Amino acid sequence: MEKIGITIDSNGDLNENTIKENDISIIDFHIDFGEYESIEGNVFQKQRTGEKLGKTGGIKTSQPSLQKYLNAFKEKLIKYEEIIHISFSAKASGANNAATQAKKFLGKDGERIHILDSETGSGAQGLLVMEIIEDIKRKLNIEEIIKNFNKNIKNNFLIFTYDDPKWLFMGGRMPKILPYGLQKMKQMKIGMIMQVKDGTIKPFSIKRNFFELATPLFEEFSKRTKEFKGKIDVIISHGDNEPQANKLKELLGTLTNVRIISISLLDVVLGAHTGPNTLVLSWQQKEI
Repeated sequence: MEKIGITIDSNGDLNENTIKENDISIIDFHIDFGEYESIEGNVFQKQRTGEKLGKTGGIKTSQPSLQKYLNAFKEKLIKYEEIIHISFSAKASGANNAATQAKKFLGKDGERIHILDSETGSGAQGLLVMEIIEDIKRKLNIEEIIKNFNKNIKNNFLIFTYDDPKWLFMGGRMPKILPYGLQKMKQMKIGMIMQVKDGTIKPFSIKRNFFELATPLFEEFSKRTKEFKGKIDVIISHGDNEPQANKLKELLGTLTNVRIISISLLDVVLGAHTGPNTLVLSWQQKEI
């Protein structure tokens, strides 16, 4: 039996090779596509096509069922002595609570499961998983891994830019009045950099002359990290917007202390609520 296995309740915008090579089990969120269900393509292609067809509803997400967690944990416990489960932010979703209930349901075996609240999602959640993978390879014990995880959360960040704020409203995750104000700003070529802070999505800064997404996101990242002297690992995620993702990659490539882990399609858990063309920049600061 192997020592420590990993589960996660969204793919954390990790690439398929990383997931497969490290035997990471994904416990999928429930996605209610509603009137977009019959439209072909990924979530962002569905949204684009649905918009052209005059559809006005949003795509809803909800935490995985208790049964999904039970099935994943039972399967993993056969192979591993202990499991680390990295959950989507407990303040933004009931996923962490559902995982905790499944752990309790497993009785004695549940004591072998360690549920960690990422306090985030998307690539930032994935980067925390990457740190755990490195700790497992270093053969750290479970207590040391959890201690490092709690330190890493403090140096873990996620900011994003959106193309159309209406999806923030349609997904039902933000106050109704805010997206209307953001829509007016969009018409004036003023954009908002959003962040995940304290486990929830919040506005962070306003940018004028907002003609594309990559440059203002890079400028915000540069401002927030300019005093940091260590290494920075980055995951770029996008809402079916490869041109802007690649532009952001080029901009980040000018910084010598940045390592780009991957560029990937944004996971539907966040993407359903931010819409097509969204650009997400997640990073983990690592002291030398």
